[in-house]
Amino acid sequence: MITEACVGDCMKRRVVTVTGSTTVQEAARLVVDEHVGTLPVVDEAGMLTGIVRLHDLLRVFMPDFVALLNNIDFVRDFGALEEAEPKDVAEAAELTMSDLMVPPVAQEEHAGLMHSLATIVKHQLQDLPIVDQEGRLVGIASRVDIASAFFTRSTREETSS
Repeated sequence: MITEACVGDCMKRRVVTVTGSTTVQEAARLVVDEHVGTLPVVDEAGMLTGIVRLHDLLRVFMPDFVALLNNIDFVRDFGALEEAEPKDVAEAAELTMSDLMVPPVAQEEHAGLMHSLATIVKHQLQDLPIVDQEGRLVGIASRVDIASAFFTRSTREETSS
């Protein structure tokens, strides 16, 4: 029998965050510098208010027609578009995380690994923000972090049986 572990055991405590007023350009720089794909949006009290994912940021910089293509595999080369500037840089500079963020899906730090895995799968997340009981951001756990902890526990339990 597998004993329950909590997601707080495998989360990263150092989280790269943004505020609602962070610009798209600042957020893109964080993605590059910190090599992260999920940016939790927090208020001044550290409360999780939203989430901005890598694909939310990429949509700002991708040409509109790319989203309309069902199958881009038939396009061999985007040619001059590869060297083009992001669409309407001036407009993008005005966007903030408040404009892009979506309501957060988060897990309390004492939630079980199975529940956390189910949450990640159900919501198709790569990273799961972890909050305390008051809703303050305390960490982040990736799909790999949670699955690794789950597999480690399940294989340890099986070998000790």
